[in-house]
Amino acid sequence: MKAIIVTDFAYKGPKRTGRGTGHRGLHATLRYLQYRDTRNNHLAQTKGCERWVDRGLGQHYREIHNACDALQSKHVLAWTWVISPAPDVMGLVPEDERRTLVRDLTERVVEDYYAARGLETPEYSYVLHDRQTENENGEGMQHLHTHVVLAGTCPSIDGERVAVYNNKEKGHDRLFREIGTRHFEEMLDARGIDWRRLREPEPEPEIDLDRWFS
Repeated sequence: MKAIIVTDFAYKGPKRTGRGTGHRGLHATLRYLQYRDTRNNHLAQTKGCERWVDRGLGQHYREIHNACDALQSKHVLAWTWVISPAPDVMGLVPEDERRTLVRDLTERVVEDYYAARGLETPEYSYVLHDRQTENENGEGMQHLHTHVVLAGTCPSIDGERVAVYNNKEKGHDRLFREIGTRHFEEMLDARGIDWRRLREPEPEPEIDLDRWFS
């Protein structure tokens, strides 16, 4: 069955090993996320237009970069996540509720993922992007999704910073998907949205046995 949400994580290491890596790579990524074209193709560079939602890491790409530098681990300068609900499912949500839903979903997923790992939630910031995509019939659809930047370490009860690593071999990507899917399902159900009809398997065609064996 096609997923109703796509979640993914990547990271920037502190050492530069090529294009897009190290501090320079993180700086470029953060700047791109902040100033990427919006849905109407206007750059959000006007004074006072803050695109980042600050949850302890900062509200501007330079501030976020400096915080990541201060809170890095030995191997991770910053974690970069994508939380992307399926556009066809989001199309069932009233348009004036979509942005709030995606923001709330993002924060629930971040907090629940770290709680499930037995970790304190680290400092993070995220930005909501709105772009156009197409369905299988070539029809335009809105594609709301968030990019989340998280510190490479998280706080602990004894006041020390703890390095955080996400490892697919240890099932962390599966946990991430499960948490994202569960929260999205719950939020859709709470709004009374009949999203499951979009994910029901196609019925198999009936076989005419008389014709088959004739």
